[in-house]
Amino acid sequence: EADEKKYTPEDNPKQRATDIDASALDTKSKDSLIESLMKKTDDMSSNFIKMQMKLEAKEEEFKEQLKVDKEESFSEGMKAGKAEALADIDKELNNKLELYKSSIAKLEQSSKEFENSMEAVKKELVGAALDIAKEVIKVELDQNSSQVAKILSDELIKDLQGASQITLKVNPKDHTYISEHLGKLEHISVVADNAVSQGGVIVVSDAGNIDAQISKRFERVKKAALSD
Repeated sequence: EADEKKYTPEDNPKQRATDIDASALDTKSKDSLIESLMKKTDDMSSNFIKMQMKLEAKEEEFKEQLKVDKEESFSEGMKAGKAEALADIDKELNNKLELYKSSIAKLEQSSKEFENSMEAVKKELVGAALDIAKEVIKVELDQNSSQVAKILSDELIKDLQGASQITLKVNPKDHTYISEHLGKLEHISVVADNAVSQGGVIVVSDAGNIDAQISKRFERVKKAALSD
């Protein structure tokens, strides 16, 4: 063993040429493999970055689209809500209008009924007042018919100033008093007539005739009052 000769790889007869080529080939293959892996890694990294950029772009596009969709949905919702609200308002207004019309109709009917009632009450009150006035006049005529006849005679003579001849017909109870009152007037004569009521005067003249009896005047006043 001590005497065994040591051989270098170059002069070792046992080492084959194929072994040297295989060793060299292995080193070259490793470098090639590593280079290939590095290239693939770079390619994958590049593709990953591109995909990430596309993903980010898609995400931004999605956000923008989502924003647009939200705005459109909000706008549509607002329009729908507004339309629904307007429809509800119109419906409510129509209901209120119908109630208002109904109330107006009822009010007009009530007003008409009130006017009719007031007219009836008015006529009743006027009739009652006239009846009271008639009784008062009757009492006044029983006590002072001559004074009433005198006042009527003066008014009628004043109205017939253009007449040349005037005849006054009065109740016999008033004749003496009226004759004494108008005795000095030559164109006026006083005649007693039972057909004339107390306090009343009928005028006959060339300018026209006037029936100024209290009862007739009262009836004319009553008719005019009740007809109004």
